[in-house]
Amino acid sequence: MLDPRLLNLRPVTTYARLRIFLVGLVRFIFGFLILGCGVAVAWAAANGDMAPNHPGDMPSWWMVLVGCALALFGFGIASGGGGRMVLAFASGCCFLAGPEGVYLRMPKLGWFGLYSFQEHSLQWNQIEALTHFTQRINLIPVSRELRIRVYGGQQIVVPRYFFSASVKRNLARMEQLRIGQL
Repeated sequence: MLDPRLLNLRPVTTYARLRIFLVGLVRFIFGFLILGCGVAVAWAAANGDMAPNHPGDMPSWWMVLVGCALALFGFGIASGGGGRMVLAFASGCCFLAGPEGVYLRMPKLGWFGLYSFQEHSLQWNQIEALTHFTQRINLIPVSRELRIRVYGGQQIVVPRYFFSASVKRNLARMEQLRIGQL
């Protein structure tokens, strides 16, 4: 186990507070829009504005259920966004590397905006591969991440938006710090 205070580890990149806050703000606003739509549908169905007029119309209790489900979904998105906004002000997050190894402390997101911290301290001989991975939806890149595969099968995923530099720049800087060029 590496102790970053005792070793000569240097920063690979910095924690991207503004990016995390903006991602959280967008999710917070979007979640509250969905929450508002769900509440409006449930309220309209409960007060009789959406009462069935024809034999083939949906029953009003079904629309109340749909509205409540939509509101719960919106609450989940909004609370996750609020958690990300709080996460932007978290202290102690870092990504360090040096000839001795890699030290990583970053948040781990949970349900409804809750988070905890995960800390990884690895020597270079414990790391099997460093991989730049792009997540795609219908061949459109939507997210990039650094994947650190450790011998024994464990995989550490570092999302792009937690740190300021790009994944390719982080990989290049880690390699330079590993061989001691910086």
